Amino acid sequence: MTGLCVRCAHLVFPLRPSCVRAATELRSCCDRLVTADDITRRGSHRYRFRMNKSGFVLAVASLATIGGASAQAPSAAPVPGATIGSVSVRVGEQTLTMPYRLMEPTEADPGEQFPLVVFLHGAGERGTDGDTALKHLGPVLATREMRTKHPCYVLAVQCPRDQTWVEPDPRTLNPTMTEQPSMTIRGVMAAMDQVIKDRAVDRERIYLTGLSLGGYGAWDIAIRRPEMFAAVVPICGGGDPTKAALLKDTPIQVWHGSLDGSVPVARSRDMVKALKDAGATVDYREIRNGGHDAWVEAYQPNAAIAFMFKQVRDAPKPASVPAGGTAGDPDARSSD
Repeated sequence: MTGLCVRCAHLVFPLRPSCVRAATELRSCCDRLVTADDITRRGSHRYRFRMNKSGFVLAVASLATIGGASAQAPSAAPVPGATIGSVSVRVGEQTLTMPYRLMEPTEADPGEQFPLVVFLHGAGERGTDGDTALKHLGPVLATREMRTKHPCYVLAVQCPRDQTWVEPDPRTLNPTMTEQPSMTIRGVMAAMDQVIKDRAVDRERIYLTGLSLGGYGAWDIAIRRPEMFAAVVPICGGGDPTKAALLKDTPIQVWHGSLDGSVPVARSRDMVKALKDAGATVDYREIRNGGHDAWVEAYQPNAAIAFMFKQVRDAPKPASVPAGGTAGDPDARSSD
């Protein structure tokens, strides 16, 4: 059984025996109970139900909806100097608008170009204020030392609380990549295209990283745009191993804690194996006895950050832009 902690919004996999107190009750990793009253009050559509071995019906939090129902995004101070904007995507009759934050180099000479780091946050940072979108990575790259050593753009789009970057299998958290990207992934790609178009971005140094739920998103975007990135760093996430061969020529560093209780370490191991089977060289960093917060170690100046900024690739040819659309997504548009 899998679910989301209804307090901190972290994935809980598998549910510990102590999590389940009684039929129709689910304990989160923060000792918060989802009860039958919660289900009645919030609506049964926010939960998935399964029978356990004793025949009891257990309420299991839905990955895509429980965050919006009860989990509050952790508070985080905005990164100083970050540009505030929003991106909107339209598919058919549906339109989704998401806020984003864009860190920019503090100083630039005329004609100078800079790397772009595209960052996807975890489930706990979902929301609508935009301030938590840069949490965990933004403050690291915002220090005076890092701004001097690695001046760059950092783009972080915020996923709504009631949505997700991708929808993995609720039993195994193993994603099967869909033919079309989710609305939220479309938003990230549209914002990325717009930043590349409007800012002085070095197309040979575009980097992609994400943690937890954002790790899933990073794998998803990387597979959809394998020609785009100089480096990809997914942290405690998972991807579709059947698509891994598309990334065999992309420098990739993968991080995961061996004792991760939220996203199984097997999700990263499977991707690493698939990459190696395809002939790729991948840098896998499994943290011995590490938990879910592998990003704490990964986002150190001499770890994943150093790995990313060392990578340079040939610039991809600019994609053709259909009239009224954004490169790579004719139904997407963004605005500052």
